[in-house]
Amino acid sequence: MSEDAPATKESWKKLPLPAEREHFKLSLLFTDADGDQMRRGFIPESMDDKWFIFFENGWLYFHRSWTGACIFGARLDVSPAGVRVVDVWASRDKSQYNSAGIESDKGLVEHLIRSLLSA
Repeated sequence: MSEDAPATKESWKKLPLPAEREHFKLSLLFTDADGDQMRRGFIPESMDDKWFIFFENGWLYFHRSWTGACIFGARLDVSPAGVRVVDVWASRDKSQYNSAGIESDKGLVEHLIRSLLSA
């Protein structure tokens, strides 16, 4: 992704948000610098990049880059200690995502944030 161009919902093809979702808690705290980087999102640069992530109205949206399906949403909140993830949901639309379960979803969301979005 270009350093000066944050991802927006218009940056990549995407499908509407899934109607079927399951909410869960994920206790993650990041520095303000990480929060700034997270809000910039991630735009795929090659076929190997499997995710398109953008930030809008307090939420990070995680879309599969090939299909455009939105798999996860994560709400961020700025606190005196940094940026917290305060709510997360996973798609339960089986035509778009076949979850291995909440624990797997938690691990994947944390991995995506730490590997693609942290400073």
